[in-house]
Amino acid sequence: GARGKLPLLAVNGVARGAGVEAGCALDRALVRCPDFQVLQRDAATEAELLGKLVRLGESLTPDLEVAAPDGVILDLSWRLGPADGLLEKVEWADGELAWAMAETPDLAALAARHEATRGRRVGPAEVAELPLAALEVLAGDAAAFRVLEWWGLRTLGDFMKLPRQALIERLGADAGRWQEVLEGRRCRLLRLHRVPESLMQRHEFEDGVVSVDPLRFVIRRMLHTLAGRLAARHLAVCGLELRMELEGGGVVARSLRLPDPQASEAGMLAPLQALLEALRLEGAVTALALDAVTTFGTTSQREWFGRQLPQPERWAETLAKLEAMLGPGRVGVPLPPESHRPDDFRLHPAGGAQAPQVDHRPDHALPLRRYRPPRVIAVAHETRSGRPFPLALLSGPHPGRIVDWRGPFPMSGGWWDAATAWQRIEWDVRMEDRRLLRLAHEVPDGWRVEGVYA
Repeated sequence: GARGKLPLLAVNGVARGAGVEAGCALDRALVRCPDFQVLQRDAATEAELLGKLVRLGESLTPDLEVAAPDGVILDLSWRLGPADGLLEKVEWADGELAWAMAETPDLAALAARHEATRGRRVGPAEVAELPLAALEVLAGDAAAFRVLEWWGLRTLGDFMKLPRQALIERLGADAGRWQEVLEGRRCRLLRLHRVPESLMQRHEFEDGVVSVDPLRFVIRRMLHTLAGRLAARHLAVCGLELRMELEGGGVVARSLRLPDPQASEAGMLAPLQALLEALRLEGAVTALALDAVTTFGTTSQREWFGRQLPQPERWAETLAKLEAMLGPGRVGVPLPPESHRPDDFRLHPAGGAQAPQVDHRPDHALPLRRYRPPRVIAVAHETRSGRPFPLALLSGPHPGRIVDWRGPFPMSGGWWDAATAWQRIEWDVRMEDRRLLRLAHEVPDGWRVEGVYA
C-alpha cells in the first residue's frame, strides 16, 4: 500500500549524480529524477553475487565472515606489510566494490558503507565525522536509535561524547556496545565462513507408521550411519533435528540440544528415545528426516585411577525427558539479563550456559524471604505528588495498619520501547505486629507483597 514510502536499498553512480542516495524514499527519488528506473530485488541474483564476493575474498585470505547479504569482512592481520595496496588492486566486474580497513571488524564494516570513509584505513577519529544515520548498521531497527535523533544528535562524534554509564542507564546495554565499537574498544572474533556440510538423512515408509518401535528402529539405523560419518570427520553432535511428516500433510518437528557433544550411537539415541515416548501424534508417520548440528568433540579424561567418570549421555537423556514433559524452550539455565528489573531472567540452553561472575554484596544483613510468586493484595493508600503512599493492608497474609515505612523507591526501564517498558515503586513497611514487609506497586497489576524480612 505505501510503496512510495519504501526506502531504496542501493543506487548506482548515475543516480547519486542526480541527487538520489540509498535510503531515500521511492516517491522522493521520482520527484528528483523523473526517469528514475526502479528494479525489484532478485534473491537468486543476490545470492550469486554474494557467492562471487566470497570467492573473491577467499582469494585474499581463508579467514572471512559473511557480515551482510552484500558484504564480507576479511582478516588480513597475517600480512607482514600494509594491505591497502592489495585491496586497491582487486578488480570486480559485477558491480561497485567498496572497502575500508580498521583495527576491528565492526568498525571496518561500518566505514565501508559510507563514501567519506571508503578506500582507506580508518579509526575512531575518521568515523566521528559521519552522520548519525550511519549507526543504523549496528542498531538495525532498534527504537533506541530513534531516541538519539530526538536528543538532537547529528554525528557519530556527538554520540561518542555521551557518558557511557548514563547512556546505558537510559538506553540499555546495546547503546554502550555501539559506543565501544565506534571507539575501537570492542574487537570480536570473526564468525568464519565455511562451506556447510549436510548430514541429513530421510526415510519414507511404504505404509503409515503409528507405533514407536518402527520409528526407533529407523532412527537407530540413521544414528549408526551418522556415527560413522562423524568418526571419519572427527566431529561430534551438539544438536539433533527430527522431522516427521504425517498423513494428511501435517508436520511435527522437534529440535534437541545436547548438553555435551556426542559422537556415539548410544549417546544420541537415549534423548531421542525419550522424545519419541512423549510424543502424541495426530496421524500416521509417512516420512522421517534426521539432521545434526556438528561441533568439535571434547577430549575426556582417562580413567588413570579406575574412577568411573559421569556419563554425559545420561545427562542429555534427563534433559530430554524434562523437555518432553514441560515443552520445548522451558528447560535451561536461568541467567539475569542486562536490566535492573527485579526477578527478571532469561532461559539459556542447558548446554554451554555459564553463570556470570557477579560480586553481590547486600546493603544490609537482614535477609528477605520472598514469595514465589508475589501475593496480590488490597492496600489502602493515598496519592502524594502522583505516587501512591500505603496506609494499611486490607488483604493478604499480613493484614493490618502500617506504622512506619521507607520509600518510595521508584524503578523503571525499557521506556524507549512500549512493548517492553516497565515501571514499579517499592516500599519497605513495618506493621503493628512489628513485622517488616516489602511492598511493590506496578501499573496495571496494582499492589503486591514481595516478601518478609526475617
